[in-house]
Amino acid sequence: MNKIVKVILLSIAVWSLGLYAEEVKIMPLGDSITYGNNYEDNIDPRPTGVREAYRSHLYYKLQDISYNANFVGSQIAGDRVSPPFDPDNEGHAGWSSYRLADHVYGYLLTNPADIVLLHAGTNDHVDSVHGVENILNEIDYFEVQNRQLVTVVLALIIDRREHDKTISSFNSNLRKLANERIRKGDAIILVDMEHDAKLTSKDYADHTHPNSNGYNKMANVWFKALADLGGKPADSETLRDYPYTVVEKNYIKSIYVNVDNNSVTFSAEVPSTGIQF
Repeated sequence: MNKIVKVILLSIAVWSLGLYAEEVKIMPLGDSITYGNNYEDNIDPRPTGVREAYRSHLYYKLQDISYNANFVGSQIAGDRVSPPFDPDNEGHAGWSSYRLADHVYGYLLTNPADIVLLHAGTNDHVDSVHGVENILNEIDYFEVQNRQLVTVVLALIIDRREHDKTISSFNSNLRKLANERIRKGDAIILVDMEHDAKLTSKDYADHTHPNSNGYNKMANVWFKALADLGGKPADSETLRDYPYTVVEKNYIKSIYVNVDNNSVTFSAEVPSTGIQF
């Protein structure tokens, strides 16, 4: 009986190594909850080397299943944490989703990613999700211009320590936006950090930012989504040529990249006439 169990476990281990053998470039994108700041850092700043947020917890979990993750981004935070993990990220403390949208195309050009982990909107202080929509549009534009598919694991953002109705409303609108884009073929995986992370008041370092235990709970949600995706979600070498639009980028309202049928749908508006096409 013991021999049979050992053979089964060995088979599972070999299967896992094969599934996750190829390197997957993952961009953690967001604000201070991605970077690892909290309110105390505004008074007595900690070294950037100890700011890890959910990223270290997630990295260790991925290593445990031999998932070949390469975190990418222009920011480095957490490089003094032990055991060491990949500290690269695009966490920008204090930034709204609108500000992130202004930069995400450039971030992807510099550090192309197979997967983006997007948790943004906490600093918007409104229930409008137009900023996150702008981020998704910029990611789709990057896909079209560079013939590289990007899977976005999009989070309904965490609540504050004391329940914030604005965040619940924001997440409701974000779910509607995500489901509509998914319906049109956009490569989005929606995760519910507000509920599925199961954060309690004891999981916060302050009113907004989790403590280590809270970040570990967030990492569990990201981890499940990545494990369910399996290995590298898209191979850019197999992509067909996508069409381009003659409309200038500033007039493009949205781009939907449908990975199922290798098509792109553009929605644009010409301000002088109001005509949409």
